[in-house]
Order: sequence, then C-alpha cells, then structure tokens
Amino acid sequence: MIINTERVKMVLMNKAISGYALWQATGVPQSGISRLRSGKKRFEDLTVETLEKIQRWIDAGNYTFSYDYSELLDELTSDIEEGLTGEYLYVVRGDYNEIMEKRMIIDYYYSPDEIEEGDLAEKMLTADVVEEMQKDSSIF
Repeated sequence: MIINTERVKMVLMNKAISGYALWQATGVPQSGISRLRSGKKRFEDLTVETLEKIQRWIDAGNYTFSYDYSELLDELTSDIEEGLTGEYLYVVRGDYNEIMEKRMIIDYYYSPDEIEEGDLAEKMLTADVVEEMQKDSSIF
C-alpha cells in the first residue's frame, strides 16, 4: 500500500468530517483526531497503522479530492462559445500536485505557434480538456 501523507493529512484535518464519523468509518480513535486538530498532537507522530487506516478509507472511494478550476474553466468555456478554439488545445501543466496526484492544467494555447518559449505544452482534444477540468473540479 502506498500512503499519500498529504491526502491523509487533509482528511484528518478536515473539520467538515467529524472525528466521530472518522472513528466509526476507520477505527482511528476520535480522541487522537481531536488532539491532532487542536494542535496537541503532531501529524508526524501518528503511527503507520493510523495512516494506513485513513489511506484504506480514501482508497475505498470515501473521500473526493478536488481542484479549483473555476476561473480557468470559465475562461475556456467562454473561448469555446466565442469560437476561439478548435478541435485541439495545447495545455501547459504545473508542478506535480500531491493532493490530486498529477500535474494540473495551468494554461492553454489555441495553436502551437502561440506557445511561449520555455513552456512545454501537451496537445489535447478541447473536449478532453474541458472534461478533465470539470472532473477535477467536482465535489461529490
């Protein structure tokens, strides 16, 4: 099992999920979750067993991670409606995002001629770019 500590930390620190609910779902003691959230316990001091329990819960699909593409997606949707895009776009991705476990789209170009020096761009179907952004922005 691979433990993504950034994801585990995000789940444990998310106060929208009660400590009681996490305890019921994972077996991680509610008191430990409370101490972690209040700063009385450091994340680095958690046992591997605790990390594994939370990771298993995440891997079972009980938590959805999302990325805020709202501005870029609105811009792209507007460009599509105005007829500025073709069948393909050239997307630029940022650094690896530990939470999303991939490199996120940070910009796009309409044609290869527009790609700025130093940018690495990936050719993608415009529909696939929209679909990826919508999927990654979704909160279930």
